[in-house]
Amino acid sequence: MPAAGLASLLCFWTAAHAQPSTDQILAEMGFSPAEQRRVLDGEFVTNKLGGVSDRDLAYTVAFLVKSSPEALSEQVLDGTRVADDAQVRAYGALSGPGTLNDFSALQITDDEARALSSAEPGGATNFSAGEYASFKALRGQATQTVLEQLRRTLLTRYQSYQTLGLAGIAPYVRGRSGAADVASDLTKAVQSMVPVQKHLPELYTVLLDYPRAPAPAIRQSFRWVKSIIRDKPTYLLDHVLVASDGGARAVVRRTFYVSTGYNAEQSVAGLLPVEGGTVVLYMTHAFTDQVAGSGGSVKRSIGSRVMADRMREIFETARKRIER
Repeated sequence: MPAAGLASLLCFWTAAHAQPSTDQILAEMGFSPAEQRRVLDGEFVTNKLGGVSDRDLAYTVAFLVKSSPEALSEQVLDGTRVADDAQVRAYGALSGPGTLNDFSALQITDDEARALSSAEPGGATNFSAGEYASFKALRGQATQTVLEQLRRTLLTRYQSYQTLGLAGIAPYVRGRSGAADVASDLTKAVQSMVPVQKHLPELYTVLLDYPRAPAPAIRQSFRWVKSIIRDKPTYLLDHVLVASDGGARAVVRRTFYVSTGYNAEQSVAGLLPVEGGTVVLYMTHAFTDQVAGSGGSVKRSIGSRVMADRMREIFETARKRIER
């Protein structure tokens, strides 16, 4: 499937001519007639998606949920669906300029504090040079002191992104190997959505030029999340956007900071109303240095399949909770 698959779907959905049927949309997305039947019968069906860089793990998932696009988008926007991921340990909303009190539910253990204060450039942690220095200065200090620095770090990154958008995302220092430019990868993910630029220009412009672009019709929310991913405490910052078009919704989740494990992620979901529920067409680009370089093509292929399988588990949990 081409990288602009979901974008083409959104273009297709908003076209001036008669609304296409669900099977036409799925065909536009590259799903065969047999795969279309499986989606409408309630199965999760994955498809390939072209990456935008050598760090990109990209894939699509299509499935049916017995709920409306409006209800689903509201639940994503307000954070209701965050806990569907069993890896999540805590999360909280961020609004306005944010305050340290917004992170009051974020706690760490003694071992987690030692890991943060002992982090070094070139390791698995995603910090800027200044962030590494701030945590290094706290080696041997109390866990509460390290926690307070973690909260300040997350708040500062949130405020920088809120003020400058993609340009405000500080690169991750990689020691002698340079730095990981998260903003560049997220920008490429947006630029691959050419049909969205043409047919949903407000959403496209906000994704590319937030916060400079006015977006009165697009609803937005922010949150922090603490997860345990592959046995490692991981702290994330998310920006969620919802655009409406009649009964359909387009939902974007941009994870613009990840403390370890991978670099960033941007997902786009088309929520299309059908009889008895909603067809969810989900596309994601997750960026990690671990699949770049020698043997990268094989690593990306395997990594994309693993991530798609993991997301199917999360979506299955969410669907059961929604439909019960």
